[in-house]
Amino acid sequence: MRIAAALALLIVGALPAFSRDSAKSAQYIDLTADFTRFVDATAGMEEAARVAQFRKQMDALLPGFYMPPFGMTEDKYNAHIAKALQKFPTLRPQYEQVQRDFPAAFEAGIEHFRKQFPGFTPNVPVYLLHSVGEMDGGTRELNGRIYLIFGADVIASIHKPDEITPFLDHELFHVENGRFFPECGEVWCSLWAEGLATYAAKVMNPGASDRQLLLTYPTPIRPIVEPHWPDALCYTRDRLFSKEQRDIEELFVGNSGGRQFPERFGYYVGLRVAEEAGAKHTLAELAHMPPAVAKSVIEKAVATLIGRAGGCN
Repeated sequence: MRIAAALALLIVGALPAFSRDSAKSAQYIDLTADFTRFVDATAGMEEAARVAQFRKQMDALLPGFYMPPFGMTEDKYNAHIAKALQKFPTLRPQYEQVQRDFPAAFEAGIEHFRKQFPGFTPNVPVYLLHSVGEMDGGTRELNGRIYLIFGADVIASIHKPDEITPFLDHELFHVENGRFFPECGEVWCSLWAEGLATYAAKVMNPGASDRQLLLTYPTPIRPIVEPHWPDALCYTRDRLFSKEQRDIEELFVGNSGGRQFPERFGYYVGLRVAEEAGAKHTLAELAHMPPAVAKSVIEKAVATLIGRAGGCN
C-alpha cells in the first residue's frame, strides 16, 4: 500500500535480516538506525541547515528515494522533512519497536508467502527505512532500478500486529506479480496490480478483515462504496485507459471522484474485479498473467460486474 503525499502529509550498514545459514533466506538493508542517529546528531541544528544536511546525507544511502513525490515542490518537501524530524521523538518508541520486530516478521512473512508461491525470494533489493511519512511499503523505481521499500515510520503509525502478515503478503505479491506484469501509466494497470495484491492477501489469509486487508485507511472503504457500487464501477470503467495522474490519484491516493467516494476506493474496486477474475483463474495464474491477457480479463470482469449491478446511467 502506497501512502503518497496526499495521504501521509505525502546507508551506512547493510545488515542481513536473517540467519546466514539459509541460502534461501531473503535479506534486507536496514537504514532505520541511520535516521535515528541523524536526528540525535543534528538536534540543535537550525532547521533549514538540518533539512539540507538530511537531504544530502540520507539520499546518499539510497539515491533517489528522498526526493519530492510527484506534484510536490522542493519547498513543501523540505517542510515535510522538517516536520518528520520534529515529530520523531514522539514516534521513536514505536519506530524502534518496528525496527526490532521486523527481522522475525519479514522472515515469517517470506515463509508464509512461499506456501502459495514455493521458492519465492525477492528478486529486488529490499530496504527498511524512515520514509518521512511517504509509505508503509511498496515497490519504487529509483534511477532505473526497482526496489521493495518498507517505511518503519508509517508501519509504526498505522499498523497493528495482526495486520503484518497480510500486509507483507500484499507487498511481496507486488514483487512476484512484477516479474510478469510491469507497471504502466494507465488506470487499469494500477487497478490490476493493487486489486490483485489485495486479493492475494485475502486468499492467503482466510477470514482476514477489511482492516487487515488495508481497506480501512484512512477511512473504511467498503461501507461507503457499497451504497454507490454501480456508480463506483462506472466511474472506474470510464477511466480504465486514462493516463492522467489525476485519475490515478483519485482512485488510489486521494481527492477521489469529486468526494463521492472515499480515498483509495480503487483498492476495493480492484479487489472486487480480482475476485471476479479469480472465479476462473488460480491466484498463481493471475499473478503470472501477461499484460495483454490481463487487460482482456479486467475489461471482461468490469463489464460483468457492471451488468450484475444493473448497468450505468
